[in-house]
Amino acid sequence: MGTFSERNNMNWKRISAVAVALSMSLASLAIAQPAQAGNSYISQYCKTNMYVLTYSGSASDQPMWCRVQHGPAAAFGYTGPADGYPGVNTWKGVQSYLRASGVYSGPVDGIPGTNTYKGIQLIARHGGYNGPIDGIPGANTWRGFDMAIRVGWFGL
Repeated sequence: MGTFSERNNMNWKRISAVAVALSMSLASLAIAQPAQAGNSYISQYCKTNMYVLTYSGSASDQPMWCRVQHGPAAAFGYTGPADGYPGVNTWKGVQSYLRASGVYSGPVDGIPGTNTYKGIQLIARHGGYNGPIDGIPGANTWRGFDMAIRVGWFGL
């Protein structure tokens, strides 16, 4: 069986091996989500304002949509321009991102509805949103969603 010291040394070796394996697994998860995927075009507006930190809380916050289009939407299939104007294909990318995040199970049809907005509210929780998950996005939902995108995709 060995001395206490030998057994203790074996336990540390096992614990160290598990820690290394876990670290490698977690590192691969972080790598699986690219911070910047390819857009076909990034408008001058988005190039200038991508990192401008707005706190408008508006669904039409153009810099927020630049970040969404260039970050999660592009990583999950959106190949259109990062121009700050969400269209059907931007929404398809957002819905794919929400689905991959486990917060949306609806269709990827580019038409935002109650379940798309509930998914956005759940992601917004990572950005400080603490309101209801009711599918009715307000200013706090958009602020939280934008903050979650800034931190999770751009490290801002």
